[in-house]
Parts: sequence; structure tokens; C-alpha cells
Amino acid sequence: MKIGIAGSGMIVRVALDALAEIEGTEVTAICVRERSEQTARELAERYAIDTVYTDYDAMLQDSNVEFVYIGIVNSLHHDYAKRAMEAGKHLLVEKPFTSTVEEARELLELAESKKLYLFEAVVTPYSPDYLKVRELLPEIGQVRLVQSNFSKRSSRYGEYLQGHVLPAFDPALAGGALYDLNIYNLHFAIGLFGRPNEARYIGNIGPNGIDTSGALTLAYDGFAAVCLAGKDSDADCFTLLQGENGSIRVDGPPNLCSSVTLKTREREETFAFDVPNNHMSNEFRAFAQMYRDGQWEKSLEMLRHSVLVMEIATKARREAGIVFAADTAAVARSR
Repeated sequence: MKIGIAGSGMIVRVALDALAEIEGTEVTAICVRERSEQTARELAERYAIDTVYTDYDAMLQDSNVEFVYIGIVNSLHHDYAKRAMEAGKHLLVEKPFTSTVEEARELLELAESKKLYLFEAVVTPYSPDYLKVRELLPEIGQVRLVQSNFSKRSSRYGEYLQGHVLPAFDPALAGGALYDLNIYNLHFAIGLFGRPNEARYIGNIGPNGIDTSGALTLAYDGFAAVCLAGKDSDADCFTLLQGENGSIRVDGPPNLCSSVTLKTREREETFAFDVPNNHMSNEFRAFAQMYRDGQWEKSLEMLRHSVLVMEIATKARREAGIVFAADTAAVARSR
């Protein structure tokens, strides 16, 4: 996998560290806006990246770039991904996948028609604790309640309260707690249980219309899941699944490798996992293996999961009255 990077922010640096651990991957180019060129050159020197671009279309013409990793502001994911796919590039798109479900469906159609690999770079479906929960789930019997909490006060929240709105809290840029933190909980629930019968989001809405925290409820046959997330407050992060024969608890946030404890009438056991040096390593390793083994159909299965997550997130967000700039384009597209 020869990868071109779009972006130079904090998440890109984490991704570069993770990719450096993955056998068979090579970062060959990085593209940034002109004002960030010096930062990109510093990253290029640190990670032995051959080429620095300030023209995204020029990087898309580079034959030494097979994949593009998109690690830029949420609202631009769709545009950058679409342009890359039209240029014949495979993609790694940072979470949240897109701003709207309409954008997600368009990218899915492009991946199918052009037979391109398109991955959402989200850790949850590839984490060993999540996979262990899937394995243990039958042991707790009929599930009755699911609770997840991922709350971490943002370092940018203080500035937000002072009226300085950065991308993490900007509805025009697809920010907010649902798309930043609760999206992990949503991946967890939908990955285990599929499409909910209904979803409702109650957000704590700030003065500019963005959700600084909120509760997402998912209704399934016979049970309910509650997904909590806050960028305005701190709490212990966990996921708890309650069944008629026992429970499964994951201690820690859903974007890190955490311990899993099974409690039933018959036994109690805690499973601990080797924590990777970089929390993104597992997902990139899975992407590289699918590409290396030619598992395009499997990649589409994961992509359809990402589209379903965006469908539920988009619907719940809109019904809660949280409006993104991308929603205007979605309305025009549907006419």
C-alpha cells in the first residue's frame, strides 16, 4: 500500500506513527494547504515521505500513490474522497466517515462501480475487546440493556465557552459530540446488533447549535441501547451489556483496547489484551491485510456498516435539530 496523506493535524501524526508499524505500507506523499507547507515538510523529514504537495489534484495524479488517507476536517471528507475515487485511488477516510448519509451512499456507489477499496478509519470494529464481546455475547443470553459512555472534556471546550469556535464545535464543519465521540459507541452497538428499529438523540445544545454532549437511544427487539458522550464533561468510560444470564463489561473508551469482564451464573472471567503502541494500528493492519489478500467483498461489507452508522447518526442528528452545512447539499441532491 503506497499512501498519500491529506492533512497535517494531530490525527495525521497518530496515523503516521501507526502506519510506520504496518508491514507492506509506505507513505509516499503528503498534501496540505499552502499555509501548512512547512509543517508538512517537517513531517516528511520525520517520516521519510518523498513528496510534499500543496495541490490535492496534483497528488491524485501521482502514480506512486495507490491509497489516500483523509485526515482533514469532517466537512471535507466527502469532497476529498470523491475526487480521489474519480482519480482511481483507494481510500482510508478518518471517522466520522462523512457529514451525511447521502454523502456516504454516494461514496459506496463509487466504490462498487469502480471496484475500489474504501475504508473508514475507525478503530472499534477491529479492536480485540470488541471482537471478544462478539464472541462472548451468546453466554449472557437474551440482551436486555446496553449502556455505553465515552465522555472526555475537550481541550477546546474552554475556548468554545469564550466564543472561539474551533472545528470540533462547529456545525458548519460537522463537529459535535455525536460525530466525534458517540460515533464510536454507535459503531459498537450497530456492529453487534445491526440496524435499530428506531433511534433518538437528545443533545445538550450550545449557543451555536452544536451538541456538546448527548444521549443516543437505540431501540431493538426486546432491548434498548443508550449511548452517552460528552465533550463538555469527564466521566469513567465503559460499555455494559446486560443479559438474562449475565453481563459483559468493557472498561475504558471504545477507541482504545480495554479489558472485558464476563459475569454469568456459572463463571466470572476478565480478559486483558496487549495494548498496541498506537490505538490505530489494529485497523490499519486489518485494512492492509484485506487489500493484500484481495478481500474486496469483505471491504464492502465493512463499508456498508459505515454507511449504516452514518444513516442512523444523520437521522438522529437532524431530528434533534442539529443542522450541518452539508444538509443543504443533501436536500438539493434529493430533488
